[in-house]
Amino acid sequence: MKKLVVVFLCFFASNAFASKPDSGICPWKMPFTITVHGVGITHGFEHTRTPSQYYTGYIEHDTDFGISSLTKDLIINIDTTADNAGFDTNTYNCSIQFLLRGNVLRFSKGLSPKNGQPYLSKQLATITIEFAKGMDSIIALSYSEVDSFYDNAPGAGEGTIYKNIDSFRITSLQFNDTSIFSTDSSFSYHNISTINDDINGYFFGEYDYDSIFNDFVASSVTLSGIFRPTTFSEPAIVTEAPQPNDLGIYSSNGSIACSFDVSDHARDIEIFSPLGIREASFTIPAGRTEASLPHLPAGFYFVRLEGSMAKVYISD
Repeated sequence: MKKLVVVFLCFFASNAFASKPDSGICPWKMPFTITVHGVGITHGFEHTRTPSQYYTGYIEHDTDFGISSLTKDLIINIDTTADNAGFDTNTYNCSIQFLLRGNVLRFSKGLSPKNGQPYLSKQLATITIEFAKGMDSIIALSYSEVDSFYDNAPGAGEGTIYKNIDSFRITSLQFNDTSIFSTDSSFSYHNISTINDDINGYFFGEYDYDSIFNDFVASSVTLSGIFRPTTFSEPAIVTEAPQPNDLGIYSSNGSIACSFDVSDHARDIEIFSPLGIREASFTIPAGRTEASLPHLPAGFYFVRLEGSMAKVYISD
């Protein structure tokens, strides 16, 4: 289990959050915890680049490790005491921000090395809660954390690059002064997304490198902590395991398209950003085996179709 900790220094009083539930302000006293247990699939692949013979060019090779079932745990601890800050003040700078603007509450923590040390880990974590004005409800709750580490062996031209990206988002919730809860357990109705990306890179000289990627996307989650314990899923996830669709992504006439196995029922294709935000979704009618993706800004995206997931990069 990997623990991802978000902590906040006490520059505002904890009891400032003990407001009435209908005020539209976060009502929970610090500290509190959000625990996410995700069940889904992971896609592993490796990309290598090595100089060719006599250094006349480079050979690039991709290895696809396939898709397999996996579980991931995300633990978000929110505290306002400096004793629980959890970082070495002699080595790191820690910037803490709290912002309440309108009905949106935002906490963020940034951790960076002191004295210009570029080879230590860095961290940026943010949680945002958007409340419905004058109601005991939450429009959306989202969390993201990026951990990175860069280690360069002095004078050797070799090193290690590590990056871990975690994100979680859920919408349409209710709350009182002790907990967050929902009256149903539908995964899709609450637009839930939880994604984990692990990137490990090793470079040997200027152009010789090996990168290993592991991308996780959840199809059901169990929430607890300040949440009333609830498992969000769909009936199909409970009754049968997801079936592969041989989802493929390719370029077609200047646009991005995807192909998949035929099905006797309609299905939804969903497109997520690396932070777990659903950028687009559309329905594929029964009998179709191809579809064009909508126009999207340049960047990385995840495309999900039932039990299959693919990663795509869209260039400018």
